[in-house]
Amino acid sequence: MTLANRITILRIVLIPVFMILYLQKTKYPALNEWALSVFAFAVLTDMLDGLAARMRKEQTPLGTFLDPLADKLLLTASFAAFAYVGEIPVWIFVTVFSRDLIIVLGWAIIYILTHSADVQPRSLGKLCTFLQMASAIGYLFPVPLEITVWVVRLMLLATFVSAVDYITSGSKKLELVPH
Repeated sequence: MTLANRITILRIVLIPVFMILYLQKTKYPALNEWALSVFAFAVLTDMLDGLAARMRKEQTPLGTFLDPLADKLLLTASFAAFAYVGEIPVWIFVTVFSRDLIIVLGWAIIYILTHSADVQPRSLGKLCTFLQMASAIGYLFPVPLEITVWVVRLMLLATFVSAVDYITSGSKKLELVPH
């Protein structure tokens, strides 16, 4: 297993650790700093795994699949936790989750119909992931509320536009499937 894939798996393993620490912060306030640290480290691993794969020329089909999956799991879990504790309205979580669900279901449908597991990240998808991470950081760290509100607005717009972009792209792939 490559170093990049190990780093990605570490990010997935950090998700329940972050969730436990974050959800227990009201009971044990000292855990808040630990939750922030774990989340920040998980976001850092997102940059490190890609860097390791490129520098070591170890890009693999497993890594191509696991990296975006790890991002989706981390962000969905984070926004679920934010909604659960009342940090964000539930509809923001539903928006983030729905986009990821559309992408995963779309990928599954395309795989079933084309027998191709080719996962190609889209530019809008990368922007959306960045803005979702930035929004999560805005909720976790002491960022001025005005900045967080604008980042969240941009994130919601990017989430919607990215979902439409993935649907459009997936539809084009399905048009190529012989009937």
